[in-house]
Amino acid sequence: MANTFNLDINHVAVIAAKLVGKDFNLASLISRDVEAEFAPGKGNKVRVPVPAAIPTRTRGVYDKATALVADELSEQFIEVTLADHIYNLAILSEGDLSLSLKDYASQVLAPQTRAIAAKVEALTAATMTATPAATGITYAAATPAKAFTAARRMLRGNGVPGDAILRAAVGSSVYADLLDAPVGQGFDADGKVRGFEVIESTRLDAEDIVAFIPQAFTLVARAPMVPQGAAYGASIVTPVLDDENGAQFAVRVVNDYDSSVAADRSLVGTFAAVQAMPLPVDNEDGTVDLVEHGGAVRIATGA
Repeated sequence: MANTFNLDINHVAVIAAKLVGKDFNLASLISRDVEAEFAPGKGNKVRVPVPAAIPTRTRGVYDKATALVADELSEQFIEVTLADHIYNLAILSEGDLSLSLKDYASQVLAPQTRAIAAKVEALTAATMTATPAATGITYAAATPAKAFTAARRMLRGNGVPGDAILRAAVGSSVYADLLDAPVGQGFDADGKVRGFEVIESTRLDAEDIVAFIPQAFTLVARAPMVPQGAAYGASIVTPVLDDENGAQFAVRVVNDYDSSVAADRSLVGTFAAVQAMPLPVDNEDGTVDLVEHGGAVRIATGA
């Protein structure tokens, strides 16, 4: 391709990865495990590590005879299967070849990356709504905050620590109830609800609440390797900077020429999956229990 931006295809790929991350809503709220250049020959399984635990030992202040006890860190892993190759292939006209990098990003990359972000958002919403509905929590539209108090209590009972970040994705009806609720029964003065950062999503059922910690769901993404025959290509993980908005992501961008139709092509894609993760609960004896769906509570308010 004749564009000057092809002199730095890595820059093009970075822009694409950033654009995907900036279009995330639900996917920006959960934990992520992203890397560039998916390793071939190792299958489509990714092992996400679970934090290891080690017990605390004690002995007397003046004890000089008792030997110290050594313990080993025992790590666990959760396997995530990368089942989907999420991609978009766009045919570029002759006019596209004369675009500046800025215009190319807005006119070509932006539509491609929005499509990829939408698919990741759909996967995230589907994973969240697959959380079994909690029983024993009563919801009232006039006092919606009480359901969040109950969800918070349930998360703590599952073993969620007090310093964990609390988030809640809600449907449009629940969000409307929170907006119209009386003082003290909806949003608090800090914009949260009972300590939960609340995000509205039209991808959830209008009457659903999913209260969770970020580690309850994980987005795993691996950018495929660039084929040896590609004219221009790069496999990139978004660099994370404190002054930039958007979630970190990994993509591969390939630009090449298709002689069968005499046109250039822009291929943007990644291998990705979103999976519910068990809650690791440190027993403080060197062991960690994995509690299924322990980090998320789903309330079907219309049930």
